[in-house]
Amino acid sequence: MSGSIPAVGLTGGIGSGKSTAAAVFEMLGIPVLDLDGVGRDLAIPGSPLLDELVQAFGADMLRSDGSLDRARLAEYCFSDAIRTRRLNEIMHPRIWDEAGQWLQRQRAPYALIEASVLIESGAAARMDAVVVVLAGLSTRRQRILGRRGVIRAIFDAVVARQCDDEVRAAAADFTIRNEADMASLKRQVQQVHDRLLYRFGAV
Repeated sequence: MSGSIPAVGLTGGIGSGKSTAAAVFEMLGIPVLDLDGVGRDLAIPGSPLLDELVQAFGADMLRSDGSLDRARLAEYCFSDAIRTRRLNEIMHPRIWDEAGQWLQRQRAPYALIEASVLIESGAAARMDAVVVVLAGLSTRRQRILGRRGVIRAIFDAVVARQCDDEVRAAAADFTIRNEADMASLKRQVQQVHDRLLYRFGAV
């Protein structure tokens, strides 16, 4: 992204463990921005973004306290391509504006942009490199369905809107396989980190 330090996209399918990988990069001193978290922060009660979401998808998307019911919004939008596109049209410009400002403030060899739909949204083209975390669908399903409040329908809806691992691997500059233990994940992140430092002339 122009005028900032190198931006490295980190993505992977639901349950792949990309957030765990991001935490390991942070331990190595790399700043990480979670784009899903940016979206949550922007859609707080009283915000223009939340008002626009309600106008587009209805007040049923709100909890009783006026906050956004993200699970309901996801289930409603991701089951329909037109609604998914409308959600992206509302969310993505605001999120990327925030991401650009954040990158300008960072001082590191590179920064990591964590995003669940980096490839599907076309945002991978904004990145100086792309890292993909891969794990088999059965492994990912087991991880996600073990979380409180997550039902099979939500998992299946998210998987349906995300690209498959063949597409992810084809778009990746670097891949991490996350189906073993934490030591394996840390080792792979360190290897990718070293290669990124070399790519960006930081070693």
